[in-house]
Amino acid sequence: MWSTNLTPSLLHFLSASCFYLILLISCLIQLAHTSLNCYTFILNLILIIEWWRSICYFKTIKGELALFESIHQIYWHKQRWYLMRKPLLLRYMMIINLKSRHNGKKQVLFLMIDNLAPNDWRTLRYHFKNIDLSK
Repeated sequence: MWSTNLTPSLLHFLSASCFYLILLISCLIQLAHTSLNCYTFILNLILIIEWWRSICYFKTIKGELALFESIHQIYWHKQRWYLMRKPLLLRYMMIINLKSRHNGKKQVLFLMIDNLAPNDWRTLRYHFKNIDLSK
């Protein structure tokens, strides 16, 4: 078993904010002089709501994270989760598909490099690279 503590990520906030800002500006520019101009307010409102939902989700990524490598499970958010498939490991982020042991609910855990201490980030990447879910 390996465990660490997750902290809220500033990179999550900045990347989500930049992404939705670009979508908002492109929506305003693309629909400015068209017959769909009357729908830009509704579309922009939907984009702002989705931005807020993503920020609220990223705030929930905190607390203890434990990896049980031998049984392919993670303890996070006060419950245990099965690893659904091998995590997507990129240089600055990880995308982990999980399924709850408690109620079968599926969840995607999206970790950025600043959610963990640098040594913990490297160790978690090492464990995920060596994990074999076919067993």
